[in-house]
Amino acid sequence: MTPSEKRRVPVGGSGNSPSRTGRTSTSNSNPSSSPRGPAAAGLAPPPRAALSGTSSPTPDDRRNRAPSPSSASASDASTVAAAIGAAVLREKDTRIAELERELLIMEREFTRELDKLSKAESERSTFWQAKYAALSEAAGQAERELARMREEGGWEEAVRARDEEIRDLRRQIHGLKEWVSTSTRSDGRGQVADEELGYMMKRLGNELQNWVLVNLRRVRIDVGRVDEATGAELGRLVPMFEELAVSSKVYLLQSLVSRVLVELVFDAYFVGLSGEQARQLTQVETFLASFASSPEPINQWRSQTLTILKGEANQRLQEETSHITDTIIQRVNHILDAITDTKPTDARDQGLRALVASAVELSRLLVVQKAIFKVAMPEILPHQQTIFDPATMEDMGGEDEEGLDEREICCVAFPGIIKRGDESGGHLQYRNVIAKARVLCSPE
Repeated sequence: MTPSEKRRVPVGGSGNSPSRTGRTSTSNSNPSSSPRGPAAAGLAPPPRAALSGTSSPTPDDRRNRAPSPSSASASDASTVAAAIGAAVLREKDTRIAELERELLIMEREFTRELDKLSKAESERSTFWQAKYAALSEAAGQAERELARMREEGGWEEAVRARDEEIRDLRRQIHGLKEWVSTSTRSDGRGQVADEELGYMMKRLGNELQNWVLVNLRRVRIDVGRVDEATGAELGRLVPMFEELAVSSKVYLLQSLVSRVLVELVFDAYFVGLSGEQARQLTQVETFLASFASSPEPINQWRSQTLTILKGEANQRLQEETSHITDTIIQRVNHILDAITDTKPTDARDQGLRALVASAVELSRLLVVQKAIFKVAMPEILPHQQTIFDPATMEDMGGEDEEGLDEREICCVAFPGIIKRGDESGGHLQYRNVIAKARVLCSPE
């Protein structure tokens, strides 16, 4: 081995692995003189220059001494992730601060409105105060948990926890806004928006129409074979029944059931009271009205009194309510047996029972309102004209309303609701149509 070969120091690996040369002399010996030749895979190329017995760093030396690209990438990724986490956390903290400020504003508004409520609202105000206490405790717990997770570096978990807290705060604030709005509008329990009452009345009318179509659409009606007593009752309920039996069978049957519901349910002082109990309350109301200078306190008294009854109706008034329901079913079945070729079935009776239950619930809800709600069903009498009124009626015949001016109606299939007064029970001169009566106009 030549001296130049002895001075050459191979470093690391085989194949294509990077190599690094050690110190060499300034000898310019030809590498090909090596017994192993330039093809030796484990030898690095000779240095390009050498000064004072030391060699300059090769590109491999600089490459090996530089930081690893993979290590730098991992460090950069960690830094970016931490920066993103901090930014997201700051954004969440800012949003929480905004929500807490909004919650503080709502709390002040809630306190102001709470002072205006009557003693009857004490339970509800206590409930919301407890709600606020629980919410405050939950917010404090969330803050403590966030601080702990920050110390541990678990920002992702903190963000998820804070997201859930934000959603909960939004739900609480939304519920508080709705309650404050309701309390501002009315300070009594059981007060319902006009739109909700109108929707319930419309739904009841649809339920009646479906019951008739499912159970009585194919029946044949023969009013000529009814006895005198049944004919008299039928004439009182639907005076135009003879004409309707020929041309408008479905509307006749709807009108018949509607009139029975109005008489026994919607015209009652409060469904579930006996006749004597209803008379006693009516006398008390009349007595109080003789001392009042306006109808507002009387309507408020009625609303609060009947609200108490409504809360106990399912337990204390169930017997009388069931009696009224059975009476309605018997009356309807008696008339249907007399004028049709069908017989009652369990399915038909159960459907009618459910219909009566919905009517009872709606009637109780109407009478506990401070405003006066009247279920109105226009009466059509022979030899008298009842003209279509677009403000209080809607036509079921599918005709254009503009062409119904001055048109006579021949049937009222379902009643409407008229409201008098405001949400405090005063200003009875105000009149509003909550639900229109469903009528059938006579053909031209």
